[in-house]
Amino acid sequence: MPEQSERPKQLTLENLREAVRSAAAFRLQVRLSGLDGDGGKVFPPTYAGGVYAVEDRRIDGRVVRCVLLDSVQSQANRMEEVLLDAFLPNWRELKASADERPSCGLPILAVHVENHGWVTSLTAPHRVHDAIIRDSEIEEEANGNKQKVRFRESAIGQKIVAARLHKAMALYEYCPTALIFGTWDSTAGEGLDAAKIPRAVVSEIIGVDITPGVRTASRIDPLGIRAQSATVYRLKDREHDWTLDESEAAETDSGKKKFGKGKPSDINHGNVTPDMPRFDQQEIRRQNLGRLPDIIEATPVELRYELNSGDGRIQSGGLFRSDDVRIRPGAVKPGGVTMDHALHTWTLSLTQLRRLRFPSESTADVPDANATTSRAAGSMAASTPAQRNEAARTVLAALALYALALQQERGCWLRSRCELVSETPRVLEMIGGAGGAVSLGSTKDVREVLDSAVKEAEALGRTWSKDVTFLTPTEKLQDLVRRSDARGPETEEEEEPADAGAAS
Repeated sequence: MPEQSERPKQLTLENLREAVRSAAAFRLQVRLSGLDGDGGKVFPPTYAGGVYAVEDRRIDGRVVRCVLLDSVQSQANRMEEVLLDAFLPNWRELKASADERPSCGLPILAVHVENHGWVTSLTAPHRVHDAIIRDSEIEEEANGNKQKVRFRESAIGQKIVAARLHKAMALYEYCPTALIFGTWDSTAGEGLDAAKIPRAVVSEIIGVDITPGVRTASRIDPLGIRAQSATVYRLKDREHDWTLDESEAAETDSGKKKFGKGKPSDINHGNVTPDMPRFDQQEIRRQNLGRLPDIIEATPVELRYELNSGDGRIQSGGLFRSDDVRIRPGAVKPGGVTMDHALHTWTLSLTQLRRLRFPSESTADVPDANATTSRAAGSMAASTPAQRNEAARTVLAALALYALALQQERGCWLRSRCELVSETPRVLEMIGGAGGAVSLGSTKDVREVLDSAVKEAEALGRTWSKDVTFLTPTEKLQDLVRRSDARGPETEEEEEPADAGAAS
């Protein structure tokens, strides 16, 4: 972290442009604490079986036990969400039948799925390469007639499919967030030749020096219904309802009529005896949890041996270590952690941005309606490819910093019982180049830098779409969703979402 006495310089378009040209990265490290204060629990995200992602890390010269509080993938999703809310605040209430594309200042692809609302290129896990967008259609005009075309076969889609690190203009134009948070066209069927843009922004929050807690469960029924009071059955004509009359019960595939174990507790009536939830053998087999660490009592096995000859010289030696700690039936499930502090690390790799190239496409060097002045046209004609690349990279850097500023403004609420507050100032470090501390200022200040960078890039012919592009799901995707919805919701542990950069 930068020294507290160092006076940070205010972020401007000029020093951002210089950083994009010569610096290695922007980095932010902030020490956080739980809202409950010292000794209060925070709850990390759970993974298969209800375990946490725990590992040892070297921090400040010592090895400490840490737990993941918010992953790189989850942080990317959160930053995309704040960008979407900033540029298109009413995106959840968009009209599915809108004939006009609303202008919002940022390229957004949006598809409306029945009973699930809007999925956009900023909310889909794999961004513009997500299967939901792949299995959608866009309306195009051909021979004076409008017709629906599969997105990847459309004019826009074909440009995006062909985009790569060295020709990223289509992604800049229609999904610039993919260039800062990463994307991978994993379903293209092109193997190693598929589009894969490594993430430039890496953000993560961990709990440092943690002690795991235990989970408890109980329920006191105000009605005092006893477990032995009656047998309940699943109702014949209403799958999610119940009955006490066996003649009205529905038969299961096995021919049995009982709903679960037939106790009132199976329909959430009656008391639940206070206890600590534990792993059982059936759950371990069903979820294949045999190789996941039990963070309550994880103790790696280590065996060292030496064989000595009569004269004391070592003839043979070896080391065997196994971290394959199995979850045991009856082990208590973890229930939050206490920690010394949390650490949020955010980096923007300017080196990665400099790998991107934005060569001219058929319309890439034609200024849009907002940049058709003679001055803009003259600037474009006099510019070099290097200057146009730098202008686009500067926009991407400003967009990443704007996402960070918006995220800071929103606060650090990660999930229920996991809200964090800053203990140290949020000051950026510029790594390499001119170096030094940088102050973002307010979200308004960063937005002004971003808007100026966008205008400068437009004058050089590097424009992006400022409208929402509507898609519709294909009939087979809608059918798949309907069939899935008909099966009802699944009960799962809260897990971290994945994103397109997970493998990059």
